[in-house]
Order: sequence, then structure tokens, then C-alpha cells
Amino acid sequence: MLGEIRTGCAAALALAGGNTGPVSALTDFWRSFRAAVVAFPLSLLMLALVPHGFEMTGRLIAADIVGYICTWTAFPLIMVYMADRMLVFPHYWRFVIATNWANLLQSAVFTVVVLVNAAAFLPEPISAMLFMAAWFWILLFKWRLARHGLGIKHFPAVAIVLLDLALRLVIARATIWFGS
Repeated sequence: MLGEIRTGCAAALALAGGNTGPVSALTDFWRSFRAAVVAFPLSLLMLALVPHGFEMTGRLIAADIVGYICTWTAFPLIMVYMADRMLVFPHYWRFVIATNWANLLQSAVFTVVVLVNAAAFLPEPISAMLFMAAWFWILLFKWRLARHGLGIKHFPAVAIVLLDLALRLVIARATIWFGS
């Protein structure tokens, strides 16, 4: 499993760097969702560490689990339609596979930032800048994945990243609302 994680994350980084390679198989598509299983403990750790003003209850944890599943499934489902409408469906598989592994990298980056902030190693302004730098890197990384993974221009890639971000924010808000 560790080799698969390393290979998947390296492939996502390579694709963001412009190395498109061959379109992956359907089996690789389903296997890439293992990244969600690996990232799940990181999600729970962030839920526990990030101050959100709510008591950690079974209801909040259950809502977070449902939200987590929705986050990992909604974007690939919406992208089936989007890739078809944008006439780039042959690249859909490669893009979603890389996006799934990129989501694991995203979870790892934000977990490190949350741990550093929770441990109060750094002054608050530096912690805030670290958080912003992590967001900037993730957004740039996902933009490059959309551009190279789907073979699209700059602006449509921005739209794909904004769609992903908006979807995550809506699901996170619904999770908090149902969990409180």
C-alpha cells in the first residue's frame, strides 16, 4: 500500500508539472479512491485540532464522516458531466486519478499546518502566513492538475479549481450545520 501511495502522489505531482503520460485504466481510477481511506485519519485529526466552536459529539463526527464521503464522491461525479461538456472526457480518468492522490497530499499538507498551529511553535502571524502559503500551494497545484490533466486552457482550469473549492465549502458548511 505504501508503494501505491508513493506512486500515486508522485504521478499527481508529475502531472501537475506537465508530464501527462498515458491515460490510466479504469482499475487505476477505482484504486485511486484508496487515497480517501488513507486521508481519513488526517481528516479526523484536523477535526479534533481545529477550533470550530462546537463540542466534539457523536453527531458532529457522524456528520463529518458523511461530509467526507460526499466531498470525495461529488467532485468526480460532477466532473463526468463537466469533462463531457468541455469535450475532454478522454482525459477524465487521468485527471480524477491524479486529483484523488492530490487530495491526499492536500490533507497531509493541511494536517502538518494544523499540527504546527495547534502546538503553537510559531507566532500567530507566522502561523497565519504558513496557512495562507499552504492554501496558495494547493490551489496552484490543483490548477496545474486541471490544466495538464484535462488538457485545457488557463481560465477553464481556474473554473475547475473554483468548482472544487466551492463544492468543498458547501459540503463543509452543511456538515457543520448538521453536526451542530
